[in-house]
Amino acid sequence: MKLQRFFKLAIFAVALMSFGTACVKQGPPGVNGADGANGAAGKDANSTCLTCHTTANMTAKQSQYELSKHFFGTSSARNTKYCARCHTSEGFKEITSQNKYVVSNDIPNGTRISCETCHAHTTFEFGSAPNALILTVNDPVYLNYFNNLKSQDFGAKSNLCSTCHQIRGVTSVNYTDAAGKVQTFNQLPYFPLDVAKQNTTVKYTIGTSFAVHDGNQSNEFAGINGYEFSGATYTRTWQHSSFNCTDCHMNEYDATTKTGGHTLLVNKAKCLACHTTDKLTPIQTNIKAKLTELAEALSARKVFKKTVNASTGAISYSAEPTHDFFGTLFPTTASTTLFGTALVAANTVSASTGLVVPANTVTMAVDTDWANRLGREWKYGELGAAYNYGWVNFGTSMGVHNPKYTLQLLQTSIDWLKNN
Repeated sequence: MKLQRFFKLAIFAVALMSFGTACVKQGPPGVNGADGANGAAGKDANSTCLTCHTTANMTAKQSQYELSKHFFGTSSARNTKYCARCHTSEGFKEITSQNKYVVSNDIPNGTRISCETCHAHTTFEFGSAPNALILTVNDPVYLNYFNNLKSQDFGAKSNLCSTCHQIRGVTSVNYTDAAGKVQTFNQLPYFPLDVAKQNTTVKYTIGTSFAVHDGNQSNEFAGINGYEFSGATYTRTWQHSSFNCTDCHMNEYDATTKTGGHTLLVNKAKCLACHTTDKLTPIQTNIKAKLTELAEALSARKVFKKTVNASTGAISYSAEPTHDFFGTLFPTTASTTLFGTALVAANTVSASTGLVVPANTVTMAVDTDWANRLGREWKYGELGAAYNYGWVNFGTSMGVHNPKYTLQLLQTSIDWLKNN
């Protein structure tokens, strides 16, 4: 009986397996369907690329670019992690592709700015994209002045230039104090400057800075981020505020003067075609006079130190610290006391990576500049006026990028110093 039941179950299992196999067995393939309609022909890659990449065009652009400071300058030597972001092609590509402020490490083999630094070759439709999209940066730029927490739209083309040509932000360095302990020190602790502190005071210590780092062109053009005194009125725009950087710095190339085009030097003859007379020199003359007036006012208060070169007679002005590196007030009389006078790099090179490893130390010395010391903390308004001097002086154009706003920053600084 049990054997009979077993055979029945076995037969049922074989039948079930056969049924399952039959269910999934594929039949013969059907007849092929008709071909679909042909799609539209793609763009001819050669004809599209050769819009720019003809031998004649590339030779001309390269020859022009070799006249620009981006090419012949020594910027690629500034290849540490805080500098390489703008001074090397590799650093610029890293920060713009990853949206960050500093590169990951020093770039000892960094190369100078090249075609590929600024020009994209992907992410746009060849042959139909506007010029701005054929650039590596189009989006609004995060400003170092605001610790990269606030963006500013300078215009699609100008955003590329403004990524670097802007006020630099806070950088921190490590140093070893007198007890051998490693400390962190902010070199630029003031940004963004706060007009609400106008009547307070501030220690201006050795090692700190409010420098704009020769990069103030975009801020000047937009009429932003100067120190604006409370109650004063500022005009941010002028008749060329609608321009892009390239409208002037890449205007028509002139083979005689070797300006315009990819030289990035303004072809002033094209300006005269509209203005008929030189408008730049009077602007710069006026701004230089006001800049000197401000510097003299700051020097009279011992906020600045005025230096005359004995050989050339050239005059320069520099901010005069009120406190040493450790925050000790400098006296206004001769003293044998040792002060923290400098932060000196005692760097080493990593055996594993070959990169520089900063190991800063503070040097101690007797103060020899006591006669030029203020003997008190700066008023915050003095800091603002001193900052405005640098804002204009290191913009390098002497107001040409925005004459109205620039002149107002200088005049309101002079007025505040007179009244306070």
